[in-house]
Amino acid sequence: MSIYTVVGGNGFIGSEIVRHLHFLHKDVWIPERNDPNIFSKKLGTLIYCAGNGDCQLKPFDVLTANCLLLSELLQNADFDRLIYVSSTRLYMNGDESSETSDLIIRQDDNRRLFNLTKLVAEELCFKSGKPFTIVRPSNVYGVALKSPLFLPSITRNAIINGRIDMYVDKNYEKDYVSVTDVAESVIKLSNKKEAEGEIINIASGINISSEQIASVLIQNTNCVVNWHENNATKEVFPITDISLLKKLIPEYKPRSVLSDLSDMIQLFKSELQIKS
Repeated sequence: MSIYTVVGGNGFIGSEIVRHLHFLHKDVWIPERNDPNIFSKKLGTLIYCAGNGDCQLKPFDVLTANCLLLSELLQNADFDRLIYVSSTRLYMNGDESSETSDLIIRQDDNRRLFNLTKLVAEELCFKSGKPFTIVRPSNVYGVALKSPLFLPSITRNAIINGRIDMYVDKNYEKDYVSVTDVAESVIKLSNKKEAEGEIINIASGINISSEQIASVLIQNTNCVVNWHENNATKEVFPITDISLLKKLIPEYKPRSVLSDLSDMIQLFKSELQIKS
């Protein structure tokens, strides 16, 4: 039986990967934080989903989660291959989004520490001499009631408060990918020799605007949307290139966030025990 170790296996992405691995009857270990056994056990396929994006309040946690633990594992752990979960946020404000594109670090980006630590982590994988695959998911969505991420937050507000405050332009757009698509892709890539040593985008390949999302929320919740466009973010995301992913997984057909959003709202309502 294949052995998988999932660091961050209790998190949003990690728990979905674990769920799929259990469905496939794989032997899965989720190490507890600071568990010393991670450096003495055979880990098999090591999937690194740990991460932190709170650059303002927890900058040192961002460094530790995104880089320092990874560095220790690359140096001291016994694994067959490491899958490192990075991010397509690295393409923000760039002209292209292929895995070989040059990347920009903006001085006015208040979350640039996140990008910098992801880049350092990726480079450590390349310099380690160990077998690895890096995946860069786009904005991952799913039913996560307590998540502070953009899509769960506004969906929650639409249902509970009947209104949404949008601090983005109506035309602000980015790529959204289902957590299910991410989990399935990570597992498939972990078993493909051709993916070893590669950086691979996992995304839908289509940008969706905030106005499109707001329209679905209004239709399904009758919420009011307040646009605070004077305070809108200046982030711009190019269309994510998923040609390498489709080459490696020809059957890959990403879900649509707009199609899934109505179902997500009903699941949110059910979990929150709110009647339609």
